[in-house]
Amino acid sequence: MDADAKFAMVHRAIEIGHPAHGYLIVGPVRGAALTFAERILQTLFCRETVRPCGACEGCRRVTTRLEPDIHWIFPEKKSRIISVEQIRENLIREVTQTALSGGWKAGVLVGADRMNDASANTFLKTLEEPPEKTIFLLLCENPQSLLPTVVSRCQRIDLDLFRDLEEPWKSRVLEILASPLWGQTLENLALSSALAAILGEIKEEAERRVREETKQSAAMVEEDDDVLEARVSSRYREMRADFQLTLLRWYRDLMVLRAGGDPGVVFHKPWLEVLRERAARLPLDRTFANLGFIEDSVRQMERSIPDDTVLAYTLDRIDHGVV
Repeated sequence: MDADAKFAMVHRAIEIGHPAHGYLIVGPVRGAALTFAERILQTLFCRETVRPCGACEGCRRVTTRLEPDIHWIFPEKKSRIISVEQIRENLIREVTQTALSGGWKAGVLVGADRMNDASANTFLKTLEEPPEKTIFLLLCENPQSLLPTVVSRCQRIDLDLFRDLEEPWKSRVLEILASPLWGQTLENLALSSALAAILGEIKEEAERRVREETKQSAAMVEEDDDVLEARVSSRYREMRADFQLTLLRWYRDLMVLRAGGDPGVVFHKPWLEVLRERAARLPLDRTFANLGFIEDSVRQMERSIPDDTVLAYTLDRIDHGVV
């Protein structure tokens, strides 16, 4: 199901007056997830008969963040965390007031996976019993970092299928994963080091992009070094998520093929023959274990364990299906 079909389901729920209280939108928070959220918000606040028109004052107020009944929550500048204070003061207090327009109210958490346990638990109480005509949109790239109780109370919309690691990094990562040298400790270390080097390049590019944006935005000029560093770190995590997704898809492909799944659902079709050969050498339970190791590595990197350490440890544990 593509993004338009998924949006059509949400649109219909809004039109009949029964949308979910919360939607967990998984995808790039600067890209597909934000675009999807804006389409939902325009449907709620559009002033035309056929919604969303994308051109009326209501729709424009959504995209320019000027609609007073939409409350946007972002990670704080330096900590890159959504704090308890933000949830209480900038979200809960606002959505419990009467809507200025007399219609819908919305809370949008951009980077919802940046809530800590305290802020997530505080938000959970309102998510469980939201005010009337109130909808919450949670945008995130790492839903595994959210409290399971928050996830379970939202309707999840995955847009990950529309994400991908940029070139030339993607091709290089896949070439390394397809290497016939996997299997021995020294070779594993060398190959994981090559992957870590790609992450180093991605981090440098993240810094370059943030600094370029800073030059182009007068509002950013006054940011101190700590804030700039936090913005670089945040952008790097976003780009690193696509690197991690490439690894997850590789080991998911192995699992699908070993389980007898349709090759048509394989993500990395240009590498289908290599994947088939590897999958044939792996016990099914090992393919599940491999995928679990990669998922664990995502969580470990979020805990600020050095990326190269995580990669070396994880990829040495994996059975790569190489003779």
